[in-house]
Formats: sequence, structure tokens, C-alpha cells
Amino acid sequence: MVLLGAAAAGAAQTEAAGFNVKSAQPFLNERVLHVNARLDLALNARTEEALGKGIPIDVVIEVNLVKHRWWWGNKVVTDQTLRRRIQFHALSRQYLVSGLHGREPSESFGSLASALAHAGALEELTIALTAKKEIEPGARYLLQLRARLDIEALPMLMRPLAYTLPSWRLGTGWTEWPISHNRP
Repeated sequence: MVLLGAAAAGAAQTEAAGFNVKSAQPFLNERVLHVNARLDLALNARTEEALGKGIPIDVVIEVNLVKHRWWWGNKVVTDQTLRRRIQFHALSRQYLVSGLHGREPSESFGSLASALAHAGALEELTIALTAKKEIEPGARYLLQLRARLDIEALPMLMRPLAYTLPSWRLGTGWTEWPISHNRP
């Protein structure tokens, strides 16, 4: 009976884990895309255990500005990829979250929940559009957003296991959000 209860609790924890885009507020202002978004980056028991043993977890966040076309697939105007690394330091008992491109300073957190909340927060992300990127007045634009765990960033010996186990394939799938042309 105790084993059955433990198995059910483990299954509930596994089902609750996963990545999810909670909200996004994009807007265009003078050829600059501004994005504020919240992502829920819930880890399952397997990924949490690996993190606790010192294996860094990389999260890839992809942001696309697309022009909506009703007669054909949407056209990507511009895209940007952000990477966040989450690490656990056993000596300090702190979780470290860093942006891998050096633009964001590393920050440490006392709990995994706080570290994941910080990693999943896009605050005042700006993407400047080059002169070659056309923005048509009156056209409908969308923000496409997704986050996924980067299996390729895991240590080489862990990758075959991560590719075969569904518990390592964490991701949101693409979500779309309408873009307003002025600040909301």
C-alpha cells in the first residue's frame, strides 16, 4: 500500500512538471519589439536530481516576430534565441542562473523555485529591427514564443539517456501572442 502511494505521488509530480508560457505582453514601438513574458519552468524529479548533483541545466527561449498571413504560413520577420543556465553549487547551497551570452549578470538564489522563476522571466526584452526588416502599417503581427530544455548542452555521457527518456524532453511548444503597435 505504501509503495502504491509513493508511485502515485511520483506520477503526480512527473505530470505536474513541464514548461509553460504563462503570459506575454509584446508591443512594437518605432521598429523595436518589446517583450515582457513569464514562463513556468517546472522540472521533474529526474532533472531536479541531475541539477542537485551538479549537472547544469540549459534552457533555450526562442522569440520570433512573425507577420500573420491568412493565405500562406506566417512569415518570420526576425528571431532571437536566449539561453539561460541553471546550476547548483553544493558548497554554498545556492542555485546560480546566468545568461550564456554575457548580457545578463549571474544571480544566485536560495531555492530552486526562485531560480526557475528568475530564469523564466523576460522583462523588458528589446529586439531592434534592422532597416531590411519590413513592418507594414495595418498588418497583423504575432509574437511566437517557446522554451525548451537543451539536451545538447548536457554532458556527453548523459545525452543518449536524455534522448531516450521522455522526462528530459521538457518544452512549451510554440505559443502565439498578438502584438500591439504601441505600449499597452
